[in-house]
Amino acid sequence: MTATVPEFRYDPADMAALRGKLQALPEAARFTRFELDRVEVGPDALLALPAVLDDLAQGPGQVLVVQDATPMRRGDQDLKDLVHRLLADAGREVRTVVLEAGEDGQVHADEHTVDQVFHELRPGLSVVSVGSGTVTDVAKHAVFRHDESHERLPLVFIATANTMVAYTARMAVIAKHGVKRTHKSRLADALIMDITILRDAPPESGLAGIGDAAAMYVSFGDWWLGNRFGLGNYLEASSDLIGDVRTHLLPYASSMGERSPAGLEVQSRLMVLCGLSATIAGESAPLSGYEHVISHMLDMSAAHYGRPVGTHGAQVGMAVLPCSVAFNLLIDELDPADVDVDACYPDPDAMRAEVLAAFAPLDPTRAMGEECWSDYAKKLSGWRGARAELESFLADWPAERDRLRELVPPTEECVEALVTAGLPLRFEELPTPIPEEQARWAFANAHLMRNRFSSADLLHFLGRLDEGFVDRVFTRMHELTDRARPRG
Repeated sequence: MTATVPEFRYDPADMAALRGKLQALPEAARFTRFELDRVEVGPDALLALPAVLDDLAQGPGQVLVVQDATPMRRGDQDLKDLVHRLLADAGREVRTVVLEAGEDGQVHADEHTVDQVFHELRPGLSVVSVGSGTVTDVAKHAVFRHDESHERLPLVFIATANTMVAYTARMAVIAKHGVKRTHKSRLADALIMDITILRDAPPESGLAGIGDAAAMYVSFGDWWLGNRFGLGNYLEASSDLIGDVRTHLLPYASSMGERSPAGLEVQSRLMVLCGLSATIAGESAPLSGYEHVISHMLDMSAAHYGRPVGTHGAQVGMAVLPCSVAFNLLIDELDPADVDVDACYPDPDAMRAEVLAAFAPLDPTRAMGEECWSDYAKKLSGWRGARAELESFLADWPAERDRLRELVPPTEECVEALVTAGLPLRFEELPTPIPEEQARWAFANAHLMRNRFSSADLLHFLGRLDEGFVDRVFTRMHELTDRARPRG
């Protein structure tokens, strides 16, 4: 087990130096300054909260704490009570908004929940979010909406679990008509990653964060493909920023899985860098490829199948595996001589019918299907205008294949990282188990959900994403994971 925190090329604990290195990159003109100026990482980082707020909002003032009803501990103390005491002892008046749960007993990042926070915001407030993925997305987006027409509010995130990279991504995933959509949002001015809090979070939460970071094994390939066909804006700086994640994820996977102090510190920094890679790109694409869309599809279908919504990062980590297998099959097997370019451009009416049919079982009102079609139609239109790019891509396939191999490692490397960290290797083994039949449905249909181009879209337009291909993908995935699974 690796026991010390390594040196980082981009260290989030020194945001001034990190920002300076980013500004020195050739693409610096393509991204703008982001709000996050301070990241507190350490075993007692929470205790810096009063000083952090003093720097952001001079003098005693009112603080709105955004949280859910989930009990949380920090050692032998109630975490949320501790946050309130720290603020009150510093002379600040504390108000609290507890996010409402839905009919399934869970809090959801949707328009209704964002409104709940938005209506509590007033000029002069400071906002402190205490939570992980859903709470963070709701708080950041409510404040973002407020800031559009009022003076900017100071915002602090207290990370309660290393479940995902959203703490430092300037965007929020908010559901509309049951469909998850990524919206432009804002960052906190300061992020507190208290290792004691993270250590006391449920063990599966840290594993989910590793799963979310593992998206890099396929997401940069998806992003580059979209850019290649004029349907994305690949940023080399985002790849450079993620270099520390590529370097340290596998060597520290065991320490992270065991939640050692060093493992938690390394993981916290990696989560920050993952989110920032999306922030400087201005979109979630760097760490949100086809694997994320599969997770969204699993969430969208949960109620239909009568199962709870699972942990996003855990689902992403699992979905990386079939995505990696499929991407590597595409790289290894594509033969331009076999491609009928005319057949790569399906009739829009036929595709609309396919989209609506895919989502009809989940929502007979068709609102979900229509929402998905409204986004997918944009991608289809862009693809129809990219015929020249497809023809040049096929003509220069050896060079294109080599570039994709640089961005998409062999699936064996991805499997090794997940096995070392102790992540699930089957959808049925997730904390919220998902029957493989439902996972196959999500894998086969997720490309119909949104605008962003991915390897699955290319496979579909090439006529390869059929039932036989899905069988091959899952069979290969099982072969690799069974071979790597610890014995005894």
